[in-house]
Amino acid sequence: MRANIDQELAVGLRCSDRDTGLHTDTSPNEIYFNLAMDRVHYVPLQNALYFAQSSHFPIHETIAAVYQGLGTLPEIEQLYLDIHGYYKGAQRIVMPDDAANAVLIALRLKGVKISMASD
Repeated sequence: MRANIDQELAVGLRCSDRDTGLHTDTSPNEIYFNLAMDRVHYVPLQNALYFAQSSHFPIHETIAAVYQGLGTLPEIEQLYLDIHGYYKGAQRIVMPDDAANAVLIALRLKGVKISMASD
């Protein structure tokens, strides 16, 4: 089931208070709850990018386009909030250095904010 998000709700979700100072040892579930539709979270030590699928920002499409330019397919992993796999959480992609730089630049050009994990 997909919820309808109108423009007013989209602005409210983007402006809501979220923690962007997450550390490298933050759990994927905590990262998920601090994502926004226009923001991804990057963990440089792992080259891991966490994001939530959004119909308002083409995050998945941008990653796919970069990987197509590199001549390979992205391996995006769906994470779950529970051990049974009923409730979807963030999506994660672990990238090689060359792809990571290209993806981060492409996302910024699309207006996506990127929070970085700190030690």
